Amino acid sequence: MKIAVGTVSEQKIGYLREILAEVGVSAETFPVGVSSEIAEQPFTSDEVKRGSLNRARHALEKVPDADISIGIEVGYEKDKNGSFWMFCWGTAIDKAGFIISHKSNEFLLPAFFQSVLQDGRYVSDSVAEYKRQQSDTAGHVIADIVTYRKPFIVDAVRNVLLRYVKREEFERKHPFL
Repeated sequence: MKIAVGTVSEQKIGYLREILAEVGVSAETFPVGVSSEIAEQPFTSDEVKRGSLNRARHALEKVPDADISIGIEVGYEKDKNGSFWMFCWGTAIDKAGFIISHKSNEFLLPAFFQSVLQDGRYVSDSVAEYKRQQSDTAGHVIADIVTYRKPFIVDAVRNVLLRYVKREEFERKHPFL
């Protein structure tokens, strides 16, 4: 299988390769720089999903002989109480136009990052400061989660790939997906 990926992030490509090995899919990945056509720090689930879809579409355009393309986008959204949650949307598109998207699990950001986002600052610019303030293991784990976003990316992309690879089985059992 040949997979176009709408990013040149070594980190995201590495996560994708781990997932491919985990689910037993032999594939060659072709990372390409593309625009998500959304804000650099998106603030709604719809916007994040649209970013993953745009990345997947543009990747397939740039690698037209790919079997499928993958788009990955991480963002934030406020809940009804005004608190920010972090998550990822992953999208796969194949040459026939078949599209699968999946939203990852969500993580309620600590008060430090709530303030960062409320002030309109970038989370990525503030992680080092957060990490310096942490004296316990849990705080350092949170800093790594927010920095590398691995749990969100892996969750979204794993679900997209599994559903794509087993799509006939999923479509028979869940035609509404």
